[in-house]
Amino acid sequence: MLSTRVVNQTRRLAVPASAVGYNRKGDQPHTAPVSVKALGKASNGVSVATLDGRGPVSSLALVIGAGSRHEESPGVAHLLKASLVRARPGDNIVRTYREFEFRGNTLYTSVSRENIIIGSNFLRDDLVDVVPSLINQVFNPSFQPYEFLDALPGVSDETAASLANPTTRVLDTLHHIAFRRGLGNSLFATDRALNNLKRSDLQAFASAHFTAEKIAIVGNGVAHDELEALVNSSFDGVAVPATSGAAPTPASAYFGGETRISGSGPSLVAIGFKSEPFTNIHAHATSLVLRAVLDGTQRLKWGSTSGATGLLAKAAAPGTDVTAFNASYTDAGLFGLYIKGNAANVKSVAQRSIAAIHSVASINDADLSRAKKAAIVDAEVSLNRDDLIADIGRQVLASSGFVTVGELAQEISKVSKEDVAQAAKTLLSSKSSVVTYGDLSKLPYADEL
Repeated sequence: MLSTRVVNQTRRLAVPASAVGYNRKGDQPHTAPVSVKALGKASNGVSVATLDGRGPVSSLALVIGAGSRHEESPGVAHLLKASLVRARPGDNIVRTYREFEFRGNTLYTSVSRENIIIGSNFLRDDLVDVVPSLINQVFNPSFQPYEFLDALPGVSDETAASLANPTTRVLDTLHHIAFRRGLGNSLFATDRALNNLKRSDLQAFASAHFTAEKIAIVGNGVAHDELEALVNSSFDGVAVPATSGAAPTPASAYFGGETRISGSGPSLVAIGFKSEPFTNIHAHATSLVLRAVLDGTQRLKWGSTSGATGLLAKAAAPGTDVTAFNASYTDAGLFGLYIKGNAANVKSVAQRSIAAIHSVASINDADLSRAKKAAIVDAEVSLNRDDLIADIGRQVLASSGFVTVGELAQEISKVSKEDVAQAAKTLLSSKSSVVTYGDLSKLPYADEL
């Protein structure tokens, strides 16, 4: 793990006294230097990446560049994700589930805007069984009509449950307003989309995107040489095309705009601006620091919004909170504000929040130092085991390499006040994307913010 303690590391003690009784000169290392990072390719061209902290628990995932941004038929990525684990020729799905259960392992699939993922968490000794199991599922040639039909109700229920959450609905809609197509495609397959999908659509989508250049096998807590050898042996007899004849996915284009959704409960307003992709490491690090400069979320259990140190803390009102978010992708990003609370307060909170972004240029050194430390903490604690390998996988697919949290922390430490001020200025120069949810008769329009 990246947070593993290094026993022999020396603390630099000196001026001035801290609250815990000793003094410290300079910043502590951002991460313990024990995890081994490695990157290679299997014999068929599939990328293999590992980060080995030498712990007893391992994680493994196949990250495939086949998320919702690549769809031509709406909902196909969501439905394919739900259909990924199925019976293999000469075997049945019950055996697959039981094998994972009896070993105490997990098995999951997920879909994001850029990738489909199938993964597992397990004890280190089970790697030899997990690797072929996951690869066989992804390249399972059998796809029976009943398996396609069986997946439909679950996907419909998952979509309904997800979009019943106003936050999920608003953020999904915000991406559509910002990007329209590609990254603007919904993560969820609606009933209308499901009614238009056929089994052949899933097979065609898989054929176009399940290729060597679009697959990264990522291990966390595994030895790289061992994983690469198992990947090569597991691919024996499996035909994996290096590329497909499908047209490349178009680059993301940002548009902006406004939409309003009538709903009950607390009022919500999401305001987004064009931001930077994660592939631009320094710009991405700057966006993370900017988010921390603004962040109005309380960081202490016993605190309150009014006691938060981010600039947005002063923009909040009783019963109405505002937070900053940053969503980065391969070739684009979306930075924004999320406001939730009483309809009567939303307009004034939004106006003060925009003013807070304008005031970023006037932050002092102490504000920047706090924000950089908060950004480093948030960058690591936001990644659980599954998120970590998904993040490594998307980086490998985008740039044939990956940056660890420790390396990202080093880049964050290089961010200057001028970088943050310029990032805020660039955000405000782009057309905003605004989604409003709630009692629309009481909520402001975008041009009133």
